[in-house]
Amino acid sequence: MNNFVADIARNWIRENEVVDEGFGNAKFSDNVVVLVQGYARSVKPMAWHLRKPLEDEGFNVFVFNPGPTINKKIEDLSEALSVFIERVCCEAEVAHVSLVAHSMGGLVSLYYLEKLGGYKRINKVITAGTPFYGTRVAYLGLHTQAARQMIPKSKFLQILLKDLNYANKVVSVRTRQDQTIKPQTSSILPGARNIEVGGMGHVALIRSDDFFEVIKKELKLA
Repeated sequence: MNNFVADIARNWIRENEVVDEGFGNAKFSDNVVVLVQGYARSVKPMAWHLRKPLEDEGFNVFVFNPGPTINKKIEDLSEALSVFIERVCCEAEVAHVSLVAHSMGGLVSLYYLEKLGGYKRINKVITAGTPFYGTRVAYLGLHTQAARQMIPKSKFLQILLKDLNYANKVVSVRTRQDQTIKPQTSSILPGARNIEVGGMGHVALIRSDDFFEVIKKELKLA
């Protein structure tokens, strides 16, 4: 819960994170992975902890960096992700990519997959601590657009979860000690492959060995 409040504060006091999006080496490999940040500032930790290990495994890693997200609609972030993925496919000369998304980034990715035709581009979406059914912790951020959309039973979530057709492309990883996703069962998506790991919290999940092993295994099966 404290991480959620801290994320809100950081969004108001910091400028956009400067992160290499990956286009400088766009043709490194045709096994393309796009990292998708969550609410606020997980873009830099995701790039820091996941890019090099994934590249060492032969994956071509791009980082979607939309800047501060807390006052943007998730639908708009999904539209921006769609544009980003089209650029990735063009410059990497590939037709399909996989996504690795943290927290709210999983909602952005699912909306793209289900509502914006993303299923045509996506091999697999791997999410970490994503509140598919919302989180009560979002009430702490009611003054922000994105948090309001993550309140349980919000209009956005009802639209997102209606008539899911491609949940079988999703692997949802959750942790028993997640202090931000309340209830923790909110990360269980019907039709997806749902995996529970233990021993870490919401943010630490990004850098956990257990999560990386899931990513590595699932991407190689994509």
